[in-house]
Amino acid sequence: MSTENDRLLDLIGKGDTLQALNLLYKESGHTDARLAVNRALYGASGDAHDDAIAAALARQQAGLNALDERGRATALYNLGCFALNQDDVVEARIRFAEVLELEPQHLMARHNLAYAHELLAETDDARREYRAVLAQNPACALTRLNLAQLQLQEGDVAGGLAELEALHRTDPDNMGVLLYLCRGLLQRGSEADLRSVLERLEGSADARRYVDLQECRAYALYQLGDLDAAEPAFRALLETSADNLFAISGMIKVLGQRGDYTAMKPYVERRKALDPSDAVAALLSDLAGD
Repeated sequence: MSTENDRLLDLIGKGDTLQALNLLYKESGHTDARLAVNRALYGASGDAHDDAIAAALARQQAGLNALDERGRATALYNLGCFALNQDDVVEARIRFAEVLELEPQHLMARHNLAYAHELLAETDDARREYRAVLAQNPACALTRLNLAQLQLQEGDVAGGLAELEALHRTDPDNMGVLLYLCRGLLQRGSEADLRSVLERLEGSADARRYVDLQECRAYALYQLGDLDAAEPAFRALLETSADNLFAISGMIKVLGQRGDYTAMKPYVERRKALDPSDAVAALLSDLAGD
């Protein structure tokens, strides 16, 4: 029988990070201990999150050397995931490599080893391990997604977008793939790309549920110069979260384009309160001079 945790792992394996996070944040009366660990790993941060991570980490470390080979591989894999969660990428890389010494066919350990290499800017090693995953399982969507993003980061925008388009055609309801496809199109930024983003997002009822996708829509509208549509899009994001820096910056840009500096000033002040950079302080000084 399928559990919530099975559903979560399926979403992660598909690269559908948006719907996976939605499941993690959902309140339920679950009793699945595996889901509790995954909620600790991937869910919201804070004191409760940190306590859950510490408790789960202690359980994994306890008796590690007394486990049989299979149990040790599982514990090492979990320790690698905890290390990634705590931004200890070097430790994560060591742990995932240890897993593969015990179980060379451990697909997710190899994927995560590749990801650790990527985070450490060891891109040749990352690419090699990602390709080894796909040699073992050509349909591994999460690995294909990571490889496509690596292509985008390294400047192969056409190649990365082609792979993301292929993933989206295969799984059009995958909101995570849609997000990375839209971001890739926005990165290239031609008028056709911007209109493609709008067409995809406005044609998807599910896309309206996710802030990240609505940020893509607002940005595309702004880049196209449609200020009358961009402004309410940014305002809608602020209704969801008054501290959304992206939306605050969007309002500053829209109102600045219109020359409405009186209306813009409260957004600049809010931006400074959330991100007190010298550039924002200088802009506030200029506005005060006006």
